[in-house]
Amino acid sequence: MIRKLIHIKYNLRNRKIWTTLVFIFMVLSMLMTYTTCVMSAEKQLTEKRLYIYSFRELANFIKDIGYQDLWYNDIRISRNSDGTALRFMNEDKKKIIIVTCDGSVKVMDSPGNLAWLNDANQVIVWVAWTDNKSVAYYADGTSEKTPFSPEHGPDPSGKYFIKGRLGSSSTPLNESCYTSIYATEKPNMPLTKVDVCGITKIFYKDNKVFLTGRRYRDNKWQGEEIRIFRETGNILEPLDRVTVPDPNEKSSMLFYAMDLSPWNDEVLYLDAHDFPSRSIWYSFNVKTRQLNKVSKEPFFGGVAFYLQCDIIKKVTEMKKTK
Repeated sequence: MIRKLIHIKYNLRNRKIWTTLVFIFMVLSMLMTYTTCVMSAEKQLTEKRLYIYSFRELANFIKDIGYQDLWYNDIRISRNSDGTALRFMNEDKKKIIIVTCDGSVKVMDSPGNLAWLNDANQVIVWVAWTDNKSVAYYADGTSEKTPFSPEHGPDPSGKYFIKGRLGSSSTPLNESCYTSIYATEKPNMPLTKVDVCGITKIFYKDNKVFLTGRRYRDNKWQGEEIRIFRETGNILEPLDRVTVPDPNEKSSMLFYAMDLSPWNDEVLYLDAHDFPSRSIWYSFNVKTRQLNKVSKEPFFGGVAFYLQCDIIKKVTEMKKTK
């Protein structure tokens, strides 16, 4: 009888030990799972890649950070050179909202209806509209009738900008299709003149300048091109010329560059379509010459940028912790 009681007591003790061990194991498993999820979520927030935002998502974000009065669907959005900041430009109220990967939010006044910043958030070019005319003002104190489309503007770093054809009806497009590159510090001294025009964009990184656009020859638009220049002192030396394959059968002016990755030579292109069709984003690798479909544009519009983190979610998360 005594042996039986001892055996039962021993089994009960072992059962308690095993129950405790199982409980500890379950708790550790849950903690590991939670930690993995947190690390995965943090990695998603801080992963450098192409981020796509719908206008609805951005409108809700601007509302959440307290600047709903500065939002409208056609607001101009840009990034800084390394992809750690997004800028929202309200033309009518002359305000710029700057949000960054460190979770900060800043609102600054703009001297004009449009303004472009360098990486130090200093205004380097701005445009003012007066008497149905637009005038561009430069940091060196000079000004002129706006020589570029607001969509083109300076590159994300603010170092270079482009002046294109002003649309003179007296000069045939065959003869006037060109774009000149300038340094924003010397806005009246062209560094080079390139025989592309249309929807042009300029980017700068790693001491290289990238200019996108099209030539106009034989009374028709040619394929999309990327002209690459090496920065050598005050000279831009031609380095490469790349033709980008058009996803459509015929060359279309509605296929154009939107962004250039700060960490590799990948260019984002938009194949634009009218509603109800959805526009499509493509990525083009300058080195491999490969064009790949990325995604359709969100319903009712959106933007895409190469960023060092998910800035919108990063700022939102930081706001929740305050």
